[in-house]
Amino acid sequence: MAIFASRYERKLPIDDTEAITCEIATVEEVDGHTEYLLRVQRGDSSWNVLRRYNDFNKLHKSLRISGIELPLPGKRIFGNMRPDFIAERKEALQVYINTILMNPILASSLPAKRFVDPESYSQSFHDHAVQHALLCLRNDTVWTLGATMGAIGWRLRKHYFKATTKPPEKSSNKLVKSGSQNQQSKHFAAGSNGGAHSVSIDAGTVDPNAEMVAEWLEYGPDKYVDDKEMNGVLKSLMGLQHPHIESIVLAANTENGCLIIRKFHKHGTLKDVLCMATPKNPFLSKYGNPKGRTALSMKQVATYGKQILETLIFLHSKGYAYGHLHSGNIVIVDDCVKLLDVENYLVGVPAFYRPFFVQHSKIHTIETVDVYCFGHVLFEMAMGYPLQESVVRQITECPEALKSLLESILSKEACKAGLPTLEQLLGHRFFTQYATDSGTTAEKPYFKLSLNAKELLRQAAVKCENRLRDEQKSVKNQKRIVRVQELMSSEEEKRKSKQKAKLEHKQSKLKQQGSLQASNGRLSLAAVTAASTSTVTAGGGLSTADSFNRSDSTPEEPHLAAIMPAAQQSHQVLPASSAPVERQTSTPNIATEDVDAGEDEPTRSALLESICKFNRGSLRKVRSND
Repeated sequence: MAIFASRYERKLPIDDTEAITCEIATVEEVDGHTEYLLRVQRGDSSWNVLRRYNDFNKLHKSLRISGIELPLPGKRIFGNMRPDFIAERKEALQVYINTILMNPILASSLPAKRFVDPESYSQSFHDHAVQHALLCLRNDTVWTLGATMGAIGWRLRKHYFKATTKPPEKSSNKLVKSGSQNQQSKHFAAGSNGGAHSVSIDAGTVDPNAEMVAEWLEYGPDKYVDDKEMNGVLKSLMGLQHPHIESIVLAANTENGCLIIRKFHKHGTLKDVLCMATPKNPFLSKYGNPKGRTALSMKQVATYGKQILETLIFLHSKGYAYGHLHSGNIVIVDDCVKLLDVENYLVGVPAFYRPFFVQHSKIHTIETVDVYCFGHVLFEMAMGYPLQESVVRQITECPEALKSLLESILSKEACKAGLPTLEQLLGHRFFTQYATDSGTTAEKPYFKLSLNAKELLRQAAVKCENRLRDEQKSVKNQKRIVRVQELMSSEEEKRKSKQKAKLEHKQSKLKQQGSLQASNGRLSLAAVTAASTSTVTAGGGLSTADSFNRSDSTPEEPHLAAIMPAAQQSHQVLPASSAPVERQTSTPNIATEDVDAGEDEPTRSALLESICKFNRGSLRKVRSND
């Protein structure tokens, strides 16, 4: 009992597939280094996390195994405390964390979860899995737990171990034999097994050359079957026979989770085949950035799709939903599909595609979930790569029948109007044109549930659907809030931009008016000064400037003549009726006997410039007393 001394702190089950958003709110300087305050939100709950740049760098190193290029800003030794550099790095780190959380594979990884939610993911899930797996097999006389196989799956709370059989002499006299529909020798041991209950198949009925895997999985948020009734339903799953469902060799459960032993397929799952990956490699390295991809032929897509539909229809007819269809839960054996993890629905763990179908309120029943997931699997088999969105935008390079089938499931219109049933999909013309008959198999489908088990599963399905509807409402409300915030932000930006434009226009107008008034004042003062100083010279004659001003006076410009004495106006060189003088090129022919030519030239140029630039609009009429 020493290894079980440490208690694992069990909290309320968390939906690991629920989307997480992260915003770098503020930046603080603490003890000579910079700390970033992250505001994280998942559903209706939110919390704050303090992180340094070194924490971002450690996360980056942990995700390198995925082969995905991430935009982490570089490290700087000098000048890293300048405000402009900190602001620039904050924006770059925000882009970095957004890139991670928007990638389904990276967002579901344990390093990413621990980075944004250290309180919920800081515990050692592997040690917890080892303890409970050993607890399930403690009194089992057939199987023993082997070495761990690493993080080969996408679930954080699911762990894989090698399973080996014990020597026959140690277990042959302790097994209690019970009848079974498949005529195999099964054994059931129920009792005080440290709180664990198990159902197992006799080791003699298992292929000795087959590699077995033990899978420990914690209960999820949709686990609604009591622990006392769980063992009976697991026993029914042990008796499940179907040519397209992988059999369960052992099923054991505790108050925290469930242990399943089944055959391990060396060639991997359908996802491994499509990504050309090695099955035992870590999940991030296999599917993060696959080195190659391959698609299936239309014949294979139709044949495998038809087999999957027939299997789903069989399970639903027995009152049991699958709910966890994706390419990682499918294996191909001799051109025949086999579904894995049929127990996930009972354990209550979230589905792989839950982040997608939670966005569509019409996908709210157990059957529509299977239909929607089937559409994603069909798309991945045909295209060779998974659909990274909840709906398909455009489908190309495929037969018209397949395009019609995919659009009936994955198009935006279909997700809004409602999805077809499993039977309607099975009757689609795509399967009629391309699918081949798989033939009859010796193994006949068999699955028997007691009336009590069926009622428990029915109630669990209702609760699952209610939780799904509540989450869909929450997602819809969050989207509405985001749209309102974006609209308000947009309107605020428009209002600020409009006010700024008005202010700039007003300032520009005032500046132009001020400049115009100043220019007009200077020109008027220069003209008046030049006219008043052009007086008669000492000999009684007119100066050159005065003669030019008189000759340039017109009936529309009486002010220049008005400032001259009446006696001087009779000595004009040019009459008012004469032709106008060209101001910038012509020079008046005026006698300048008493004025030295060298001294008069600057005065003449200044006077000409003042007259040419004079603004008539600034003048006003002056009434004379005469």
